[in-house]
Amino acid sequence: MLDERLAAAKRYLDDAGFLLHAGRLESAVSRAYYAAYLAMWAALGDPPGSSQWRHIGIISHFVRGYWYDPVYPQTGPGLLEHLRFSLHRLYQFRVDADYDLSRIGVDSAEECVRTAARTIAEIDQRTPRALP
Repeated sequence: MLDERLAAAKRYLDDAGFLLHAGRLESAVSRAYYAAYLAMWAALGDPPGSSQWRHIGIISHFVRGYWYDPVYPQTGPGLLEHLRFSLHRLYQFRVDADYDLSRIGVDSAEECVRTAARTIAEIDQRTPRALP
């Protein structure tokens, strides 16, 4: 399922870029968020005891980094702390756009697309792939 979810995340990221360039900023933010969300889900696998990840919870689990380094200590900063703030901002922009119907500026939408792209790149870098 990792490859399937990650492939969907990359399609959503492409959609976010298209929407950004078309000036559909709120929709770009929404697609960027779901690109990151699906990518994190792909990396983490299914959540324990639930059918899907809760939005804030997935960020916390993802930045811990145990999905690629299972022996990393459960206390202290996560291995991907450098993404925590950006992922929380991405989530908040998505809530603002989708639920509060807030207008999103170009700079903020570009930041969201970059955050999703960085998240996917971190997963690609850290996830071993089977050789062809």
